[in-house]
Amino acid sequence: MAITNFRSTIWHAELLGNFHQNTFVLPTLNHDYEGDIKNGGEAVKITGFTSPTIGSYAGTITTQALTDSTQSLLINQKDYFSFQVDNVDRVQAAGSFDPITRDAAAGLADSAENYVLSQLLANGTSAGTTAVTTPSLAFTAVMNIRTALVKAKVPTSERYLVVNPDAAAFLMGEASKLLPADSSGSDNTLRNGVIGRLLGFAAVIESPSTTIANTAKPCFIGYHGPSVAYADQIINTRSVVMENAFADQIAGLHVYGAKVLRATAVQTYVSL
Repeated sequence: MAITNFRSTIWHAELLGNFHQNTFVLPTLNHDYEGDIKNGGEAVKITGFTSPTIGSYAGTITTQALTDSTQSLLINQKDYFSFQVDNVDRVQAAGSFDPITRDAAAGLADSAENYVLSQLLANGTSAGTTAVTTPSLAFTAVMNIRTALVKAKVPTSERYLVVNPDAAAFLMGEASKLLPADSSGSDNTLRNGVIGRLLGFAAVIESPSTTIANTAKPCFIGYHGPSVAYADQIINTRSVVMENAFADQIAGLHVYGAKVLRATAVQTYVSL
């Protein structure tokens, strides 16, 4: 039988859950294009237009011909889980294996969040790389990100700052300038990840994602949520009887993609 740890006399129906990072960043992104992948498409074409030129009126006007451009949001990331549950084990467990499935789903979300942060780092604009070794320098790094966003005319609403634990430690220090987290807005999906507000960012989010947490140096990413597209779909979850064993196979497939739509709307500061 496959589940060798379940051999005690009395089996408890609940399983001990594993630790997962919460998906703090995914809820803040642009999900407008998710409906376009429900039919199995592997790319979403996003059309943009040039902004109209503003002229000074002096009796005549010049009509501008707008031009368009397209970007592709590739749904090219595919993660899955698949595990075997022996029929005998299922009976002995005296309960459901749904907790394992939920644990696997949380693992899929972890992977997606890691990918999104890697895209922000790779396709954003650097606002600096000077070593951050003090709370004051951490504050300066955030100020540099804010200044860069302002100069890029990024809207003040829906700006977020995600930091790794090393950066958060400086921002939450004794001389912290963070505003209380309970004033971080009404989006309850973010509450658990928010450590406060700072310099106009709607929320400062501490992320344990391996993408930024394992840098071992302070990492800051300021971004405008609507300027980062994210789309995903659970293609299939299934529980089927295995042909060559007295067991069930439980599996799921998650496809997703993310794209920075405006590079200047994502500003990064990774300490040297």
